[in-house]
Amino acid sequence: MDHIPEANLSPISRWLDSEWSHHPVVRSVEVEGAKVCYRWWNPSDVHKPALMLVHGFLAHARWWDHIAPQLMSRYTVLAPDFTGMGDSDWRPEYSRRQYAKELISVARSADLGRVTLVAHSFGALPALYAALKYPGLIDRVIIVDAKVWLNGEEPDVDVRPLRRYPDPATAKARFKLIPPPRQAVPAIMDYIASHSMRTAPEGGWSWKFDPQLFGKLLPDYPVDLFVGAPLPVDLIYGSLSDVVREAEIQRFVQNLPSCGQPVAVPLSGHHVMIEQPVGLIAALNGLLARPHAASIRWQTAADFTSPGVAHLRKGP
Repeated sequence: MDHIPEANLSPISRWLDSEWSHHPVVRSVEVEGAKVCYRWWNPSDVHKPALMLVHGFLAHARWWDHIAPQLMSRYTVLAPDFTGMGDSDWRPEYSRRQYAKELISVARSADLGRVTLVAHSFGALPALYAALKYPGLIDRVIIVDAKVWLNGEEPDVDVRPLRRYPDPATAKARFKLIPPPRQAVPAIMDYIASHSMRTAPEGGWSWKFDPQLFGKLLPDYPVDLFVGAPLPVDLIYGSLSDVVREAEIQRFVQNLPSCGQPVAVPLSGHHVMIEQPVGLIAALNGLLARPHAASIRWQTAADFTSPGVAHLRKGP
């Protein structure tokens, strides 16, 4: 890409360049035999409350690189890569409970104390699992455009061999989002695509995610665990989302009665941080500016005993 003088950059381009100039520390922790990498923007601010940004399916922590710096004034901010995605190791099999353990292990590795989780799409269930199993560690959960109640049915996605491309430009040209965005910011798409690829062992370039991930993902989708849980949870969604529509919003609020008033990000589809990043930051700041009404109840939620929660909390 040719260099464009700063004076000729659009306001959004100048803003993005400023956010991407913040270079986080990259650390890792081993979780049941696999390395889990995470990005930490301001590790010297451990005196601040902790905020963990959780990515979606086949995504990675760098989807949050332009969002995290805007939250550092009040929080110490981290973003992990789930195993099988980003720079973390691949596993023989994956599960949402395993991903919840990874979130908790990152929090413990960084010695964060109580953590607020902001989870996009696929990251929602691991975040909710983590909150139910470790109520003493999770302060609140903010879900960003996720369809949680699927009636136990996984979407049909082909499991294909690892694709290789001769060079980064060819790979980047094939990068796409599912579902397609309504109006993605081109610079953000370019940035994320650039950080979604790696050199392939056999030569060329490939995507960072495990191409067999769907075939290895265990069907641990018992969302009935969450019904009636007094979780301090909020929902942010794109007003034009193909994933979270009115029926899903209603199910979310009905099944999680402590949910605050859902917040819409105008003109955004499912990939809110790519389509309307400033709107997402405004929504997050608005929610985080005040304590969640259910937080105090949740800190003493050990007496919550819906079917399966006691089982979920067993073990380390």
